[in-house]
This record gives sequence, structure tokens and C-alpha cells, in this order.
Amino acid sequence: MAGLETRISFESMVIKPPSHPTYDLVAIIKLALSEDVGDQGDVTCLATIPDDMEVEAHFLAKEDGIIAGIALAETVFNEVDPSLKVEWSQKDGDYVHKRLKFGKVHGRAHNIVRAERVVLNFMQRMSGIATQTKAMADVAHLVLILETRKTAPGLRLVDKWAVLIGGGRNQRMGLFDMVLIKDNHISIAGGVTNAVKSVDSYLKKRNLRMEVKVKLPNS
Repeated sequence: MAGLETRISFESMVIKPPSHPTYDLVAIIKLALSEDVGDQGDVTCLATIPDDMEVEAHFLAKEDGIIAGIALAETVFNEVDPSLKVEWSQKDGDYVHKRLKFGKVHGRAHNIVRAERVVLNFMQRMSGIATQTKAMADVAHLVLILETRKTAPGLRLVDKWAVLIGGGRNQRMGLFDMVLIKDNHISIAGGVTNAVKSVDSYLKKRNLRMEVKVKLPNS
């Protein structure tokens, strides 16, 4: 994972994020924080909360489901203020019941409030994906649940990480790590046979070993 090893510790993560050669998770977190505070900061917080006040905030599940995004939340809190103390009673992939308190954070109020919405946005999205994935994986039983590239722009690794947490599998991270021949490729190449031959030639010339899948029209 490009540029992340020295900035995010994956050692204690129950389910690590998928690998991507160019995705910078810290940069995504910084962007999320930056778009929230803009160039003025949290004006409501600055106006109403003493600068040196410390508080303790709790994470409360609002629905039954699979919790996801705990490891990412810790990274957000650390990015905002490394002195914040975060504790969890659950881990990514655990099933939680509505109204369960599953974590808490203690420290400077300004920084907790600044991180809170970004943390919750990531966790709510990831938990929703993980919960739906888990439901499908349980029904499918011995069949693997794979996802697609139809992720929110900029959140691909986050969305695909949530799928893993929910018990699904990653198919391909992008256009670079798997050949997937679909109807548009087949049409432009002049048929399935031509498309497959072209892919075989391309991979041999570049000495690449890569999974190849063909999705036939109307299949």
C-alpha cells in the first residue's frame, strides 16, 4: 500500500484493508477533515466550547448490524490529535445490537468534535456495506460474494475494505490488476475470440500473469 506503512499501523487490525499501489488512505482522511473545517475551523465549537475543556464521548450503535470502520476511526482521531485516548469493546466485523455502547474517546473537546463527524461518516458507510455483505454471504453460504468497481469516487479502498469486513471478497481493485472482457471490449475487438486472443498476446508480450474473466453479452 503506497506510502502508508510508516503512517498507519496495520499490525493490530483484525481485517486489514486491501492493497492498492497508489491509494493514500491518510490523504483521503485529510481531505475529509479539510472539507469539513474549511479555512475558518469549527466556528460553532470555537464559539461555544472552552479551548481547554476535556470530555469523554461514547459510541452508541443506532441499529443492529456488523460494525466496521473501527481501525479507520482510530486513524482519523490520531490524525486530528494523537493525544486522544480511544477505547473499544468491539472490533471490526463484530455484530452489535442497537443501543450498545461499543467504544469511547477522551480528550480535548474541540478535537473530538472536529473528528467526530468524519469518523461517523466513515463508520456508518462501512458498517452499512459490511452488514449488507454479511447478510448476502450468509445466504450464499458456500458461494463467494464478490464486489465490483462501482464504488463512490475516492472511497474505493474504504468500500472494498468494508466488503472484506462483512465476509465478502474483493474481485479487482481497478483496471490495472485483472483483465475483465465485457460487451464493449467484445464489440470493439470484433468478437469474443478476437478479444481473448488480443489479451493473450498482450500479456505474453509484457510477461504478465493476470486473471482473465469474460462476461458475455446478456449474461
